[in-house]
Amino acid sequence: MKKHFIRAIVLVLLCWTTMEANAQWAVGIKGGWTRTSADRTNLGRIDESYSPLNGHDIGIQAHYSFADWIALRVGVDYMRRSHRMDRNLPFASKAFTEYRNDYLMLPVMADFSFGGNTLRGHLLCGGYGGYWLKTNVKGKSISTTITDDYFHNFDENRAFTSEDQRLTAGLVGGAGLTVEASDHIGVNIDALYYYDLVSYNKGYAHLSDPRYLSTFSLSLGVYYKF
Repeated sequence: MKKHFIRAIVLVLLCWTTMEANAQWAVGIKGGWTRTSADRTNLGRIDESYSPLNGHDIGIQAHYSFADWIALRVGVDYMRRSHRMDRNLPFASKAFTEYRNDYLMLPVMADFSFGGNTLRGHLLCGGYGGYWLKTNVKGKSISTTITDDYFHNFDENRAFTSEDQRLTAGLVGGAGLTVEASDHIGVNIDALYYYDLVSYNKGYAHLSDPRYLSTFSLSLGVYYKF
């Protein structure tokens, strides 16, 4: 038993020494395109339908490589998660609202890599926290007065209410590709999918009306290795 314990300690130390020898920091910036969908139950207004819209994602990223095949990746992203709501009733079929939601996102992912020294593939998985910063709404609504046109256009910033859940969290995963341009400079392309586990709507006093965002992000980044 004592021999097995000593062997286990030696093996752990050897693995730790190998990981420390390969440990490396990298920091960089990224930017890209997003497409966001909103999922909602039919407990609320059943005359509404939702469709995805495009947005953007810009941020900074940091990598800490424990070994050649595994790293920790952390990011701080300013992400626009936009979607559209259309009214389905015949008399209101021209009414719609486009929601341009800006979030601060903090993804933390395990980065499993494979390949050669110059070109490497990556499998990414982890979670994220986020904060809903602001929303702009644009569209066409039904007029409430008989003196105006039946439909009128609007484009304005939306104030938050007690029904809004501004903190969010969820799961993120995807794949990526990196190209080592030199010993210190690299370029990475990532395709990630963000899935909210927290509804952005708290519901009403006597009605639960959960709504969730999911976002696909395609980004291009440049990083510097120390």
